Parts: sequence; structure tokens; C-alpha cells
Amino acid sequence: MTGVERRDFLMGTGLLAVTPVVAASAAQDLDWGAVRREFRLDPELVNLGQFYLASNPREVRDAVESFKRKLDANSHDLMTGEAQKVAEALGQYTGGNADDIAFVPNTTVGLSIVYGGLKLRADQELLLSDQDHPWHRQAAELAARRAGARTRVGTLFESPARATEDEIATRLRNAITPQTRAVGITWVQSSTGLRMPVRACARVVAEANRGRTQEDRCLLVVDGVHGLAAVDDDPAKTGADVFVAGTHKWLFGPRGTGMVWVNPQVGDQIVPLLPSLGGRGDTALPGPGGFHAFEHFYAVKAAVEFHQRLGRSRVASRITELATRFKDGLAGLPGVAVHTPRDPGLSAGLVCFDVAGQTGEGLVALLAQKRIQITTAPYRIPYARVGTAIVNTPQEIDRTLAEIRSLTR
Repeated sequence: MTGVERRDFLMGTGLLAVTPVVAASAAQDLDWGAVRREFRLDPELVNLGQFYLASNPREVRDAVESFKRKLDANSHDLMTGEAQKVAEALGQYTGGNADDIAFVPNTTVGLSIVYGGLKLRADQELLLSDQDHPWHRQAAELAARRAGARTRVGTLFESPARATEDEIATRLRNAITPQTRAVGITWVQSSTGLRMPVRACARVVAEANRGRTQEDRCLLVVDGVHGLAAVDDDPAKTGADVFVAGTHKWLFGPRGTGMVWVNPQVGDQIVPLLPSLGGRGDTALPGPGGFHAFEHFYAVKAAVEFHQRLGRSRVASRITELATRFKDGLAGLPGVAVHTPRDPGLSAGLVCFDVAGQTGEGLVALLAQKRIQITTAPYRIPYARVGTAIVNTPQEIDRTLAEIRSLTR
């Protein structure tokens, strides 16, 4: 079957038809094999690290090539209108307004712009979690240093595998002080696989803001890169003040693309650091202007449309189904510790674990010999880590479990 025939097959059978919100069990209604064939994957490799820098589906690759040809022919024809289309697509997908979305090349740049532009006084602090990505913490630290403020790193749970929403909310409530200007959290932690209860954290931050002036308001900043397109939720409706995410991971967007959504209620608290790409709105100003790889930037819309045709709840359900299969398989193995919650409400597509007698790096190397790609988390304890994307299969999960099982005998 050729590429064109595969796409015709998907469209003709309705597998990529636009659908309303569906039940979680609807993941079974899609031909995931047909979806997988839309990606250029190494057929000899079990790749459980797609969340790092994802493969692009056919229509995203086609969009990149199409924009590239148009830019080569006459770039002036594309410099108006296309950015708005991308903003509208992301706004619809995240539950926000197009004019509140800024474009950035990745999550790190987005966080750096947000913290660096935050109106921060020397008597204030930025509060982060010890499980946030090192670059998230560094972005906050650099901003605090420039303002003469400080960062404080707290622990929001004793054990990621046994964490609860109440524990996280209680610890966060106790950690916020009148000087806390922003709380930074990670929607789905790449260090543990734990899915932070953003809405519960937002309620805690809202409580802390009662009676505060706008200049003292505590902002909730969410690194959402491993939740966007992996969790069936609207980031802009979770109560967060700022949501930052690259689109080149679970959304399968073009490489080097990302977004920042800013709640318009706090837009005046973040000062742009760089000239903006466009004048769509004050909360879109943090995005850096200048010239970009526009063929990638404009093709983000195709990535959003691909997910919308599959159905976000179907995608999230498939990711959860595979992650649960992997966690359940690990749970019965001697000497294996799973550090990601079993509860789907507190997890998503990342599963972190370790095997007695093996380092994370050693396990990666051993499985690589079997043509199985996993990764480690770049943190104090580099757990072995698996990501279950919609391009993966139950058979790949079972094969990986079998190889891990052979190491525990």
C-alpha cells in the first residue's frame, strides 16, 4: 500500500474523521496499525522514546514540504495570515484564545521568557519542585538572580509512586509564603512519570492569592510538554496562569516549535524581553520575533489537525492503555521498582522504573542490544524510562517486558 493509499484508507474508513469527545474505551475503535503507518519509523526498532523528539506523521511532513516550496517560490505571499491560523489551531486545541498564545522554539526558551519577563522584586521568590526539569529550575534561577530575588525548591510528595492529590496540594499550600511570586510545576514529570494535579495546585494558588495585589499575585507556571497531546484536558482551563510546551513531542509537531499560553488576567505581569513576531495581543508578545524556520512553524497546524481527527480522548486513552500494560507487567517482576503511579489519574505516557542490579544507563544499553530504545531521566536518580506513544503497539510492550524479565531471573 503506498503512502497516498494509506492516507486515503485512513480518511475513507473515517479513522481520521473529525469526531466529538468520545469515551476512553473508544481507543479500541481506531486501526492503530494504520495510524502507525503514517510515520516513518525504523521497522527493526522498538522505539519507546518517541517523546524525546518525535517522528512526524505524513501530513505534517507534507505540510513542511509544501510551505518550503511556497517560501522558495515567493516568501512574501506567506508572511501574513499563516501565523494566525497556527494560533487559532493551538488556541482551539488547548482551550485558550488565539491571541493569548505566543510562539517559541521549545519549552526551555518559553520558560526562560516567562520567568525572565515576570515582574519580580528582590523581596519575592520563585517556588519550584525538586522534580522539575533542570532547565526549568535554571530558567527560574537566572531570572531570580537578575532581580536579586531567590528561588526555593520544595518537595511535593514523599514517594512518586504513592503520591496523592491531597498530599501534593497540602505540601504546596504549606510551601507558599506571602513572598512567593510564582509556583512552577511540571504537568507530567519526565523524572518520575507522575502527572501533577494541576487543577488542585491551581486551587491552592488561588487561595494564596486572596487579598493580594496584582503585583504580589502568585502565578502558577506549568511546564506542560509531556502532557500536551498525551492528557485529555484543556491546559488553558486548568486554572494555570501560564502554560508552556514544545509541540515536537507528544503532539508530533515539527521540530523546533513550541507555545506559551498566558492567562490574560496576568498578561500585564510578564514584560516582553524581545521584539515580538506579531501584534495579535499583549499576551502573545513574549514570543520572539525575527525570522524563523517558517515551514516548520506554519506546519504546527497540520499536527493539531492530525490529533483532532484521531480525537484527543482516543489518543490519551491509547497512551494510557499501553502505559498501564507496561506498569502491570513490571509490577509482577522481582527486583523491579516502578516509580510512576499506577493510577491513570496521576500518570500519563511516561513510566519510570529501575531493576535491581542495573543502572538506568546500563539497562538502556542492554535493551539497545535487543533493538529496544528506552531512555533514562536526566535527574539526581536516572531511572530507566519508557514512553508509550500511539505509534507503539501492545506487542512492543510485551517484547520489552520479556527482555526485562530475563534480566530479573
